[in-house]
Amino acid sequence: MHVKSTRATGVALRVALGVVLLARAGSAATITVGAGGDLQAAIDAAKPGDTIVLQAGATFTGPYKLRAKQGTTFITIQSAPNSALPPAGTRVTPSASPMLAKIKSSTAGPAFRTDVGATYWRLQLLEFLPGSSSSSANLVEFGGAGVNQSTLGAVPQHLEMDRCYLHGDPSYGQRRGLALNSGDTRVLNSYFADFKGLNQDTQAILGWNGPGPFLIENNYLEAAGENVMFGGTDPSIPNLIPTGITLRRNLISKPLKWMTQSWTVKNLVEFKNAQSVLVEGNTIENNWSAGQQGYSILFTPRNQSNTAPWVIVKNVTIQNNVIRHVAAVFNVLGYDNLAPSQQTQDITIRNNLIYDVSTAYAIPNHPANGRLAIIGAGPKNITFDHNTVDNNGSSTIFIYGGATPTGVHILGFELTNNLLRSNSYAVYGDRYGEGNIAFTNYTPSPIVLHNTFANESAKLYPIGNDFPTTAQWLADFASVSAANYQLVSSSLSNNAGTDGKDLGVDFTELAAALNGAAPAPTPTPTPTPSPGGTTPYGGTPVSLPGTVQFENYDAGGEGIAYHDSTTGNAGGAYRQNSVDIKSSTDAGGGYLVGWTTAGEWLKYTVKVAASGTYAIDVRVASSGAGGTFHIEVNGVNKSGTMTVPDTAGWQTWKTITKTGVALAAGTQVIRVVMDSNGPSGSVANFNWFAVR
Repeated sequence: MHVKSTRATGVALRVALGVVLLARAGSAATITVGAGGDLQAAIDAAKPGDTIVLQAGATFTGPYKLRAKQGTTFITIQSAPNSALPPAGTRVTPSASPMLAKIKSSTAGPAFRTDVGATYWRLQLLEFLPGSSSSSANLVEFGGAGVNQSTLGAVPQHLEMDRCYLHGDPSYGQRRGLALNSGDTRVLNSYFADFKGLNQDTQAILGWNGPGPFLIENNYLEAAGENVMFGGTDPSIPNLIPTGITLRRNLISKPLKWMTQSWTVKNLVEFKNAQSVLVEGNTIENNWSAGQQGYSILFTPRNQSNTAPWVIVKNVTIQNNVIRHVAAVFNVLGYDNLAPSQQTQDITIRNNLIYDVSTAYAIPNHPANGRLAIIGAGPKNITFDHNTVDNNGSSTIFIYGGATPTGVHILGFELTNNLLRSNSYAVYGDRYGEGNIAFTNYTPSPIVLHNTFANESAKLYPIGNDFPTTAQWLADFASVSAANYQLVSSSLSNNAGTDGKDLGVDFTELAAALNGAAPAPTPTPTPTPSPGGTTPYGGTPVSLPGTVQFENYDAGGEGIAYHDSTTGNAGGAYRQNSVDIKSSTDAGGGYLVGWTTAGEWLKYTVKVAASGTYAIDVRVASSGAGGTFHIEVNGVNKSGTMTVPDTAGWQTWKTITKTGVALAAGTQVIRVVMDSNGPSGSVANFNWFAVR
């Protein structure tokens, strides 16, 4: 049994029976591990840039530990090359199994786990499976929880899983595929199947104690409980919120044959503690009423063990997805109803094709309701725009009061440009009734414009909407029976949106997102007052009035989205460019932008709901007197000089305010500019700014 390595210089390295004999020269090595070889010894011996190649079809039983190494180059563990394996960018399927090395979990632990502070590991073209029905709950663990990962410094970073096949046992299932508690991690082109269990939650991917960012792209994700979930267990790291989550071009599904089996089924995607989330270009399908009511995508903050009152769900965009064959779609909960949490906010649901939402997706004694959405407990800034929805539930949107410390009102509710039907009630408010009375009691000053409410009474709803018969509404589509919901040329919904576009889905934008051909356009043009063009972080402008986190500056790079006078991220957190970011201990946690100096600046693309005069609050901290800065909107100084006071510490926070700021409606670019340093040589630490 042996492991063999060769470097570019031809010098050999041999790992035999756990004894490592090194003769290193040159740069990267290829370390070959055959059946029965010591994979852990190869991992321990590997250096940044190395590739560990495992014999195709060979089986290795974990747990194996990915070590903390110095360096910034990936170490790759992969199966032996084979031209029949999928190339980069192509999703692996179970048919590749004979060509993949197999890594089993065991009762001793997962197939792979990470050391504290491990960095730059890539798992590629591997198969992961349980060794037995009593094996570890997780097949793979990126990061951990508890005392071993209670600070951000312990979090593994720069991890990647690409074209891997993870699966449970067809008979007894498996609790979880990937425990995702790391930072800067990508899960790409992989296949997760048979994650299922009896009387327990199961997931393909679950993250709760990692800061992110996370990219989950072009995977097949199958699980009985929650296919993908963030939160649900309290973080061990104080104030941690998984941040910067992107789910793109995945097939998120459950096999319909499970409807006649006994697995515990809940939902498809759930966010219990997450912020700055983009769900785009996915097909999300097959969910029924069983262990829960059948809602498929949930925004439900949970302080699960009452130790994490900072948990929140905010800044989430669900766009350009196909959602189908489900019992119900969205569940939006303002606050945890069992323990303290923060308020759910800034949820945008736009340009999604949603069909076959049906009461038929239910098992005996678990009826389904066929709704588009249920919203309660007072979230804020909830937007539905340009969605096409075909459902058969008695109410399409149901709003209720619920347990909420800030009241049941949903401030910032927008319902625009959607193609909706009413089977009994289009929008129903619990205890009050449908239409205007629901809006009056639950959504003060809503924007409800240019929607169709098929089969509804116009007198019950705001003016500025359309009320065709159900037959007329169905006739507007090319072929409902073939799930072709493009509008026919004679439809009155063509070019009828508030933005001049067709009502419902923009199918060109949807197709581009599903195919990965090009990034979807932003809903409205973004002004570019500074050199070059930026795009909103997360893909969608932040809605104002509202709060903008300083770390969520636009994408676009140095000199375009930001200017920083030093290279590298001095705080080493959240984003991988030259803006200096670290964890914040302010209420609500998250991150701060620090080490700021005169001449630096950051841009933020926002969308102002209505023209008016506003106040701008800025959350700052400084040990000693701070410096000065100003805030521009579309290149115009709107704040004048703002001076940072001595707050008595870099993590001791105070809010300073500028009143009387005139803002126009629509999409704007805000630029925060550092003008002068304080005695410390810095302007301040910045947590967030808010427009109210």
